[in-house]
Amino acid sequence: MSNKMNTAADRDRRQQIGATRGRDLYWGMTVGFLSNIATLAILSMGSGLDLAISAVILGTLVFVLVNSFDCMDDLKANADDADEEEAKTHLGQKFAAAPWGMFKGLVTLIFGAMALSQLWVIWG
Repeated sequence: MSNKMNTAADRDRRQQIGATRGRDLYWGMTVGFLSNIATLAILSMGSGLDLAISAVILGTLVFVLVNSFDCMDDLKANADDADEEEAKTHLGQKFAAAPWGMFKGLVTLIFGAMALSQLWVIWG
């Protein structure tokens, strides 16, 4: 028994999984960006809610990292399930060559820098 998904129904399922997890990744990042914009607006008003805002900033960072990494891992696993014929397609080759580590590093860098800079404004 193979650990690949080889039937036509499996291919359809893989396409649906890819579309769903890709959408989840976009929405998670959108929520992260909107949350950061909201916290920046609150910080600019000088609300004095330092601890509460810090919790929101850290919660947003954790949410975005967990969501993004999970979605990327699912997308990679989904691509790894392709049979030999599907893996030879342009899309299959692109997924196989995708720099998942770099993507995770960029998400960490971008959202981590936003969190650290906001926390620096509050506590620095």
